[in-house]
Amino acid sequence: MKRITTFFFLFILLAIVAAGCSSKLDDQSWKLDKNHTPLPDFVVNSSEKVQETYIMASTYPEAVAQVPCYCGCVAEGHKSNLDCFVKSVGENNAVQEWDSHGISCDTCIDIARDTIDMHLNGKSPEKIYKLITEKYKDLGEPTPTPEPK
Repeated sequence: MKRITTFFFLFILLAIVAAGCSSKLDDQSWKLDKNHTPLPDFVVNSSEKVQETYIMASTYPEAVAQVPCYCGCVAEGHKSNLDCFVKSVGENNAVQEWDSHGISCDTCIDIARDTIDMHLNGKSPEKIYKLITEKYKDLGEPTPTPEPK
């Protein structure tokens, strides 16, 4: 009987821990807003994760624009992680042109997804910036993204 109680307790504990570790990204159905230019072939022909990340970046551009990227894209003139996905925006942050850099860069994808997950979990821009900087700082030179105030 004691074994069953212990097993049951461990099962409940594991379920609680697993629920606390789930990502808000998985709770979303990622669809591109019709105000944006459609995703180009280089994104559509990529994995579902890449497609989702491009849509996430277009859905939360302010969040992704507030964190640096550490993949070395600073050499391409990128100013933030958003530049890895979006080349230009128009009125109301509608994407007018997509950037192909993000389709082949796991670092860019990971930074964007981490950022948006933290944003959806209610973390402040300052906290997100700090956590992204700490996690990725050893990968390379960051883009010149100003720290949010």
